Amino acid sequence: MKRDPESGVKLTALQDLLPHNHCFGCGPHNPDGLRIKSYWSGTELSVARFTPEPYHCAGPAHFVNGGILATVIDCHSICTAAGWAYRDAGREIGTGADLYYATSKLALAYLRPTPMHSELTLEARVVDLTDRTYVLSCALRARGKTCVEATVEAIRVSASWMRRQRETV
Repeated sequence: MKRDPESGVKLTALQDLLPHNHCFGCGPHNPDGLRIKSYWSGTELSVARFTPEPYHCAGPAHFVNGGILATVIDCHSICTAAGWAYRDAGREIGTGADLYYATSKLALAYLRPTPMHSELTLEARVVDLTDRTYVLSCALRARGKTCVEATVEAIRVSASWMRRQRETV
């Protein structure tokens, strides 16, 4: 459980408020996933912390795998977009009609190798929006250094997107 450092109020992660969240990166209903947790920090920034496990390594065992980094950035950013969408709709996250977002674009700049055995901090904010999309900027840091910068475009998807569909391919 996380508490607000100033008020002591219990905080709930954005991922835990989103209905039907089975995502590998952030879904609380996926016991084998990464289970990242994102929290508002002020009114415009969301923050997540993630500590990689030894099996999240790249070729060299002392660096984090780039795909794992992409996943945590993607999930943190998409949940931030969903949180913004609920806020823009004037509702608490998870209330009323569900608002779902998926990644339509993900651009990563790997600036330096990300070390294992460190807590990673992710910070995301909305930098642009349209009626269906939110564009977010996300930075991933380890040991005080920015390791990855990303731009993520989150697009609104219909509720049927969340329901299991027969494979049509």
